[in-house]
Amino acid sequence: MNHSVFRDLIPSYIENLTSEETNKQIEKHMEQCEDCQQYVKEMQENLLVERTHEQKKEDKNIDYFKKVRSKNRKKIFIIVGSLLSIFLIISIGCFFLFAHMWIADEKGIQTTVQQQGTTVTLSFQTKNDNRYPLSMRHRGQKYIYEIIIYEKWNDFSEPARILKDGSNVTFTFLDENTLLLDNGEEKKLTDEDKILIQYKNSTEEILLKDLYDPENKRK
Repeated sequence: MNHSVFRDLIPSYIENLTSEETNKQIEKHMEQCEDCQQYVKEMQENLLVERTHEQKKEDKNIDYFKKVRSKNRKKIFIIVGSLLSIFLIISIGCFFLFAHMWIADEKGIQTTVQQQGTTVTLSFQTKNDNRYPLSMRHRGQKYIYEIIIYEKWNDFSEPARILKDGSNVTFTFLDENTLLLDNGEEKKLTDEDKILIQYKNSTEEILLKDLYDPENKRK
């Protein structure tokens, strides 16, 4: 085997791509030629250096992607953590706003009706010093208004300060038979138009017609 053919085959030989018969010829030639032995050794060393460099480059790329993935994972954790924190804050807020709130007992609430001009105000005041009332008005299908009276522990919040003297529900009349709705529409009253005031164990019913005093004699 001449040197040119030998050197052409060496790259494939090093990569174990040559046949067994060709390997025998290459190895026999190296036994007879020290220059070719040195050439093969240098080729192997260069290939090792090249592969080591490629491996380092690949490892570097892997490390980079790991870092990117780690950063993205941290960002995801931060976003998820922030969302969970917001959800927790909202849940705690809802808990303190609603879980510590209950439908009031009628015996613990004092109800007054005041009229100023064509405006009639229902005022609900708690008889307990350490609580404050909440009146929630709903527009029902059968009746015009359903009012649920709640009580809440005095938590010294802004709502507690505002409502400590009572929770009010206001109605505006155009005359004794006409109610001005919140949306500006006029509602002609009938005997079916009522207010239902719901307490813990009872419901008080008031005709809207009876709520308005055209002579304004109510004190």
